[in-house]
Amino acid sequence: MSHDLRQQRRPVRAARSVSPVKVTVAVLVSALAVIALFAAGIAAEQFSHGLPAAGTATTGPPAQAVRAAPSGPAPGEAVRDGKFEFTVTRMDCSKTTVGLEHLKRTAEGRFCVISLTVRNIGDGSKYFVGQAQTAYGTDGAAYDSDELAGLYANRGVEAFLRKLAPGEKVSGKLVFDVPANAELDTLELHDSPLSGGVRAPLRRGRAG
Repeated sequence: MSHDLRQQRRPVRAARSVSPVKVTVAVLVSALAVIALFAAGIAAEQFSHGLPAAGTATTGPPAQAVRAAPSGPAPGEAVRDGKFEFTVTRMDCSKTTVGLEHLKRTAEGRFCVISLTVRNIGDGSKYFVGQAQTAYGTDGAAYDSDELAGLYANRGVEAFLRKLAPGEKVSGKLVFDVPANAELDTLELHDSPLSGGVRAPLRRGRAG
């Protein structure tokens, strides 16, 4: 029986040795794979940060607020120059003559009669000088007031022929002889012939 046991015993084979080169290659491949995955993850994260999320709209830098340009006075709005405050109330450019039947003046073109009020906002009496006022057309042409036509248009009322006391207000008319095809745009008003003047619009919202 012992003989049979000895016959059944087989020599134990030695385990195969793994080549150091193969181990090194395997480690390198694994390391490279990990590095590649890590790099891919970083790239994907940066890419996702650079693009907007789905369903969201891109927005640029906030737009700067646009400031409206300062506007001038509106038609009929009171304007001031020096010691006077002026308010244009009406303009009528339909007449070629002004005055009474036997005492009238005829325009070379047509008359633009501008009604306005003048108020003394100073602390002393002051004359309003009609000759110091100028009208401007839409083409930039300047027109001086016609003093004699203005006297006729005011029908002898001494509206602009006396001193205005502080706080006093008076209404009257200025008359301008303009070409038949001219259109007045603004009226430049002065409290004296040497003042800087202020412009009042005429074209929009005018009457007559």
